[in-house]
Amino acid sequence: MRNLQIRDWKISDLKKIENLKKGLNLILPVSPKEFFSNIYRGKVALIDGKIVGFVLYWIVEDEVEIHAIIVSENYRRRSIGTALMTSVIEELKRIGKPFTIFLEVSEKNFPAINLYKKFGFKKVAERKKYYRNGDNALVLMLKINPTEVQDVQGRKLKETGKGEVPPLCNP
Repeated sequence: MRNLQIRDWKISDLKKIENLKKGLNLILPVSPKEFFSNIYRGKVALIDGKIVGFVLYWIVEDEVEIHAIIVSENYRRRSIGTALMTSVIEELKRIGKPFTIFLEVSEKNFPAINLYKKFGFKKVAERKKYYRNGDNALVLMLKINPTEVQDVQGRKLKETGKGEVPPLCNP
């Protein structure tokens, strides 16, 4: 999409982000200290300088939890959610260590489920009647920068240094 920019959020973005999340049961950091903590992370999507979406996530050790990907109703179906998720995954890859990403999504939110499937997320659990309206939540997971690979031919993995994908060898 032309004129789409993804960048880390700024404290000045908080009010615009709050407007996007109206009606959603989503807790955002409210103080500058929380907003720029080592745990909270966020990125905004801008079109012609206007915030049209955001992603909120946490990184704790080797786990990442996506709390929300929100795109303004007027800008949906334009790959903005894809761009936001891509930006998060690229950031994790640049860090250069393995991560496991978790997220929850309503089993009825088919556009979001399809987005996550494009990235390779897999269902690992289901939370019954998780949402206020009684919908179930699917817990999805994706591993980034895995240090192990499995071979369908059953070859053994060679030992390798930290952070490298081990090469396969014949037994």
